[in-house]
Amino acid sequence: MAFSRPKRKRNSAFCSPHTAPTPRVSRPRSNIVAGHQTHSTGLRSRTTTDVDDDERAREDTEQEFDEDLDRVVMAVDIRDNGTVGCCYYVAREEKIYLFSDAHVADMTIIETIKLEVKPTVLLASTRADQLVNERQGGNSDRENTAQFNYPWQVDIRPSPEFNYTNARIKLAALETLLEKDESIRFLVPGDGLSYDDQVDADEVGFTAQEGKLLRLTGCIDLENTISVGCAGAVLTYLQRRKATEYLPSDPEVNRLSVRSIEMFTLKGTMFINIDTLSSLQILQSESHPNAFNQGPGRTSSGSKEGLSIYGLFHHLARTPQGKARLRQLFLRPSIDLDTINSRHRFITVSVRPDNSPALEKMVSALKKIKNLHPVMINLRKGVSVGGGKVTGFKTTVWATLLAFAFYGIDIQEALREIIGGESLALRTKALEILNAAELHKVGRIIHEIVDIDSSEEQHRTVVKPGIDRELDTLKDRYNGLDSLLKQVAIDVAMTVPEELDIDVNVIYFPQLGFNIAIPLTEDGIASYNGNEEEWEQMFVTENRAYFKDFRMREMDDKLGDIYGLICEKEIEIVYELAQKVLHFEQALLKASDICGELDSLLAMAQGAILYKLVCPRMRNENVIKVKGGRHLLQELTVPSYVPNDTFIIGGSGNNNELSEINAPSLEATHSREVYQGPSMLLLTGPNYSGKSVYMKQVALIVYLAHIGSFVPAESAEIGITDKILTRVTTRETVSKGQSAFMIDLQQMSLALKMATNRSLLIIDEFGKGTDWSDGAGLVCGVLEYLLDLNDNRPKVLAATHFHEIFENRLLVARPELQFGHMEVQIDERSKRSGNHITYLYNFVLGRSSESFGTICAAMNGIPPAIVDRANEIAALSARGENLVAVCAKMSAEETSALEKAEVIARNFVQLSFSSENERSSGSASARDLLDALLERAGRNRSEV
Repeated sequence: MAFSRPKRKRNSAFCSPHTAPTPRVSRPRSNIVAGHQTHSTGLRSRTTTDVDDDERAREDTEQEFDEDLDRVVMAVDIRDNGTVGCCYYVAREEKIYLFSDAHVADMTIIETIKLEVKPTVLLASTRADQLVNERQGGNSDRENTAQFNYPWQVDIRPSPEFNYTNARIKLAALETLLEKDESIRFLVPGDGLSYDDQVDADEVGFTAQEGKLLRLTGCIDLENTISVGCAGAVLTYLQRRKATEYLPSDPEVNRLSVRSIEMFTLKGTMFINIDTLSSLQILQSESHPNAFNQGPGRTSSGSKEGLSIYGLFHHLARTPQGKARLRQLFLRPSIDLDTINSRHRFITVSVRPDNSPALEKMVSALKKIKNLHPVMINLRKGVSVGGGKVTGFKTTVWATLLAFAFYGIDIQEALREIIGGESLALRTKALEILNAAELHKVGRIIHEIVDIDSSEEQHRTVVKPGIDRELDTLKDRYNGLDSLLKQVAIDVAMTVPEELDIDVNVIYFPQLGFNIAIPLTEDGIASYNGNEEEWEQMFVTENRAYFKDFRMREMDDKLGDIYGLICEKEIEIVYELAQKVLHFEQALLKASDICGELDSLLAMAQGAILYKLVCPRMRNENVIKVKGGRHLLQELTVPSYVPNDTFIIGGSGNNNELSEINAPSLEATHSREVYQGPSMLLLTGPNYSGKSVYMKQVALIVYLAHIGSFVPAESAEIGITDKILTRVTTRETVSKGQSAFMIDLQQMSLALKMATNRSLLIIDEFGKGTDWSDGAGLVCGVLEYLLDLNDNRPKVLAATHFHEIFENRLLVARPELQFGHMEVQIDERSKRSGNHITYLYNFVLGRSSESFGTICAAMNGIPPAIVDRANEIAALSARGENLVAVCAKMSAEETSALEKAEVIARNFVQLSFSSENERSSGSASARDLLDALLERAGRNRSEV
């Protein structure tokens, strides 16, 4: 029985490609009211009808005004590599919200954003094929009702409206709150572009555009190129609405204005941008070592994952969908306590020693299965378009489906064998989706019909014997062609003269039929052409000529199409098979997705065993408490690693989003611990002592806990953290046209604007790219600002070498601030600079006032003379001496040389050259006198 695929229900919010959407007609803004003309007075009088019409007009105007205020315009774009960008505008707030580009995403993330944003207008790029298909799909009979089933209107816009460069210019031109402070303007030579407020009369040739972009970069992350392009599409839409619905003189023309712009993330996910991913080495691509795989291609980006956190787990995922799911988990950490705890429980059960056989069985089965989404697309296209009836299906389709059905049953059996997994939600869900009966049915019908081995050999789908009697008869005839051709070749050879002594063959070509093959002579002509018999030459190859005679034509009529008939019959059978398999399409796709979800968590479970990770305790309290924490990457590159503890508490302010997401968990918690401690941990001390590694290790432990992984520590209590913001690494590039210090300032500005009491900030040596006094002032100002946020204080880990802040008591000690440093051991007896210090990499509380920069310089090969001079200058500076006067002081050799030069100069000045008698008598010249003075001075010096 053939199963027909159900018709897809039309998405009624979309218009037919042949029917243009009805344009909205704007009502006049003037207050003209239709009335009745009275004949008694000849004047217009107001009747009851006039009042009603006036009231209705006023209500319509108010309703239209409310519609404009309720407008939410959302733009989405999807690139070929699966990266999704989004931006939306809320008219009532006059604000644009910019989404962080989501890598390795799909339509589900767009649906999630739509549910959260609830747009009234949805702008989609023509590159977003899924949205275009959804808009144009459906039954044309439902066109009239299509506009009323969805709460938003879809508008497919051309790709140039989503251009990143144009969007940056439009965003920079906005009169946002950032432009209120005009006390400082950043001007650069113009680039030939024209902007409305570009220059003043005394600034010809300069533009403030770069300054506006710098301010904008401090507010939003312009690295999200696709989302920034979506913002450009939203601004274009607003400009188009203003131009078509309002006159420049209308007071309502400023209704659709933009006053501010900010970043947003998906509800229930942690905000983490590309700076954080790069600084913490969560994701790090590098060029592929194989030259043939370098550079982007159709199916590959041309790079591979380098030494990164994701790279440690990536190779442990066995399926394509598992690798994709694992990358999604890494790019979108969760802040939903139930989701995180559910993943932790699954890993906890999976790593139990008594579940090792079941774990190995699942991993072994997952190695054999593939992603079914492209397979089902191939089947669906072949059935719906009809290509399956003509060209058939890819041979790999059936082998992939058969393997999935077989090993999917193994995965289900392994899940049932897990000990202590009865309470695991994912296990229960997987057992329901991996229906053994359906998988067995799919595998059976494919196994009974398709000959997998023969299909791989012949590169086409081959049907097994016994399925169709007519097909079996044709195949028997085709398989018997060898003996028939041998007998016919003997008969033909009997007609060839014996003296020619040539080989005669009869060959069958599926496309050309039966032919007699005769070898060629040295002259390139056939050795025999039938002579008196009617042989027709068909074609010639390099060493043979091919003919047809009456025998060949007779076999062509009876058997010439046998191969084509076999293929056509097999295609018909396989087409019916595809229809049967498509009956299980949704079940198979769900099974494929759940295998990817299992594979991603099993990869983290194997990573927990391999890297000796422990399960963190997730808390509603705003705390980070780690005992024996380690840096997962650093410990793999050193012989031994020194674990360290961390304790830090954020402000007690209320976070509405987190409270809403984790409300059930808060209600289930009867008692909550009360923590007291610092919200900021400020690290000082020597270079090369491990401060940066320590801060990154804390951030990575928090991050890993939120993706649902175990963490590298002896124990850890992690409070829900909504953002991880970093000012660690300066990602310089000539394309930005910005200095390293400017990029640091932008990172810091973005972190300060986005931080909440639930955020974690990592600030590593901020302010080092400018004058030390300015840098120290900036660092002190930032730290003071964060500490003065009271209940809204974020959790902060910072490191600095500006000891002047503490020596001059610019940063006042308080309970919220705690100092720490990495312990070192100093050996004053060592004569070599590089051996003065031993790094212990052990975190201890308290402030260290030494950086030991010159020792680090000696350890890294800086010449000793430079190191000694640096130590001398540093010692003088520490004593408070005037470095200008000290540096002007001369050595003994320099003093002696100066005294010698002074004596020579004085003696030379005492000489007289004014006597005419001396010049006329031929006495020594001035040059000779000077040489004599120098010779005498040298002689006196040698005697001394």
